[in-house]
Amino acid sequence: MSGPQPDPGASFTALLTHLVYLLRTAPGQEDAVRDTVALIVARVAQQPAAIEAGIENSWAVDGDPLKERLQIRQVDDIQVAAGATAAELLTVIRALADDTAPIPSTAKVRVKLLPDPLPIQFSGPRDSMPGASGSILPRARQGDQLAHTVEGILRELDKAIHREQWHATLHDAQAALRLIPALSEEVRRTFGLALRRMLNRPVLQALIEQAYRVPEERPRTAEVLRGGGMAAAEQMMEILRSSDTVGPRAFLVDALAGMPEAFQIMAPLLQSTRPAEVRLGATLLGRLGLPEAVRSLTPHVQDADPDVRHAVIDALGHYRDKGVVEPLRQALTHPSPATRGHAARALSKRGSGAIAMPLLAALEVEKDPAAWEEVLQALAAIDAPEATQALVRIALARKAMLSFGGSHQRKQVTVVRALAEAGTAASRQALARIAAEGEGEVQRAAAAALEGQSPTG
Repeated sequence: MSGPQPDPGASFTALLTHLVYLLRTAPGQEDAVRDTVALIVARVAQQPAAIEAGIENSWAVDGDPLKERLQIRQVDDIQVAAGATAAELLTVIRALADDTAPIPSTAKVRVKLLPDPLPIQFSGPRDSMPGASGSILPRARQGDQLAHTVEGILRELDKAIHREQWHATLHDAQAALRLIPALSEEVRRTFGLALRRMLNRPVLQALIEQAYRVPEERPRTAEVLRGGGMAAAEQMMEILRSSDTVGPRAFLVDALAGMPEAFQIMAPLLQSTRPAEVRLGATLLGRLGLPEAVRSLTPHVQDADPDVRHAVIDALGHYRDKGVVEPLRQALTHPSPATRGHAARALSKRGSGAIAMPLLAALEVEKDPAAWEEVLQALAAIDAPEATQALVRIALARKAMLSFGGSHQRKQVTVVRALAEAGTAASRQALARIAAEGEGEVQRAAAAALEGQSPTG
């Protein structure tokens, strides 16, 4: 899978972010790496550039993946002099993208490292935990009660990790994660970095495996994984891409869907040749809801693979962007009845009375019984008079308006059932009118629905 191509006009910071992304998630994409480096070299050919970690900002660095990487690697800033070469840039940025490699400075790419602010190291062996190293934890200042509380939690977390007590690890990590944002800005970063260092790859893998075994812990595990930053996001993505089905790994989707900073590793999935990866990308981007994903999603509305098509349509249903309406309207006329049903549901999620007319038009021409009911339910679910008035007309019509299978009266009762299931203010008003003006079984079904009984069909 190749990553998205960077915009040649992108800022120096955006190009650097893209390069780190490629080196961390697609190390085999050497052509893409060279192209990005060439753009950076051209950018600094005549004038210098710099990137700072923003140490004074909050420990969560507002979802900026490059600043997160700089802070985790204890880099204060990188100064790139005019005329820096591709070799120099790659030497430094490859080390930055790595989790442990020393980060050098070169003649024209100067890296300023911070002194490690975490001076306390617990004693005791660490060999039992794969990939673990001695835990270095911060000390709270005297008088800062909340910081002392977090310090104590981190100490207990360190012990739990050392003993491989994963339930306690999860509990302590969640507690620390929730308290750290309330710390003063001065200590927030220090304690946040300490937590992220402790939540290294082997620890997160152990927590994920525990969540497979104990479903009750999956929501808490997803919360802690979100706190693990981009390194955790990359680890979760590796796991999800390893299988064509999500299954018990759905909590990883929940975790990633709450990480806007992970957009850069979600969007490239739509370019994959594997339908399962495209579906995964659509699901994640739909849940994430960032407007910049719409342009990448819409071409797949007409994908040849029905599962991809439906995943993309469902994803677009999460967006309020006006740009999704026309592709979804076109999908209402797709040859596949299932696709037409998905498109109707996606349009219905907009909750707009303006959507009522295209859905009503689709309802009037729909010949497939299952798709007809899908469109009907989508129309009934819109809490707007424009939608329910159209259904009232169908329910009160004295002659068949639609001709596909079954009696006209059966379709009218189905309309009543859909309005009852919608449970909106507009649908209840519609039921009241049908109960007052309808006849026979249709009138009785509407009256029963108003009384809280299930209408019969």
